[in-house]
Amino acid sequence: MSVVDITKHIGQTAPTVPVSFNRKDLILYAIGIGCQELNFVYENSPNFSAFPTYPIVLGFKGSEQDVVGFPSTVMAKTMIMPPLPGFKFILDGERYLEVINPLPTSGEFQMSSKLIGIHKRGSGALVVTETSIFDSNKTYTRIISGAFCVGAKNFTPESIGESNSENITLPSRQPDAVEESPTTSNQAHIYRLSGDYNPLHIDPQVAKMNGFNEPILHGLCSFGVAARAVIKHFCSGDPNQFKSIKVRFAKPVIPGETLVTSLWKEGNKILIDVKSKERNIVVINNAVATIHDKAKL
Repeated sequence: MSVVDITKHIGQTAPTVPVSFNRKDLILYAIGIGCQELNFVYENSPNFSAFPTYPIVLGFKGSEQDVVGFPSTVMAKTMIMPPLPGFKFILDGERYLEVINPLPTSGEFQMSSKLIGIHKRGSGALVVTETSIFDSNKTYTRIISGAFCVGAKNFTPESIGESNSENITLPSRQPDAVEESPTTSNQAHIYRLSGDYNPLHIDPQVAKMNGFNEPILHGLCSFGVAARAVIKHFCSGDPNQFKSIKVRFAKPVIPGETLVTSLWKEGNKILIDVKSKERNIVVINNAVATIHDKAKL
């Protein structure tokens, strides 16, 4: 097998596409990650707000209001995948989301993406893309996604461009806060309605074809659960105090398990570790959130 030069693919951009959402979309997403706080689930709350990690679903949903296929139309238009020899399938590896400006509670926006890094990792490669959500006035959200391409090999150079990976050592002291978040057996059924209709999360046969005994919870649902714990314990429930979150997906979660999120405050950074209570295994690691300086100390 010949070696493929990937240099020219760094900086490649996808077409800019429209994305949109309404208050119902925001509420459905918040319920999907387990929110009960009225400012996220009740449209008449005086402080009704978009949950800060909501934009993570726009790359699946686009502007659609009905169910979509997988991959969806907007995914097919915006996915940037270099020709990596041996590539078999993609696993969700890492995510970073930064709030540049608070998201309105409805509207029409634009989404643009570009390839910023390719790095050899074990039995595959991590392909890193950067996505922005914006309108004519401002940018609202910046997202960096690390897709692990199983089987990718024989490309050069083996590391090029940016990497958002970070090895985080947790403090030896007890956590400053611990949040237990029970999930339900139909949690993935609810979360998928926000746009990620991957059958892996609902169809037992598809799950088995992908090496799982049963459908698994969306990693991005667990991502939202971790962000919710940060906002609850260190932002006094105020999403405007939340700035960013970065995670690595370590192991899948089975719907119905309880997620135990341990949090350590280091200045304006919150170090995060998420475990499955039932199996006592880490499901999210190398994770850190940033809060604004005026947030709860």
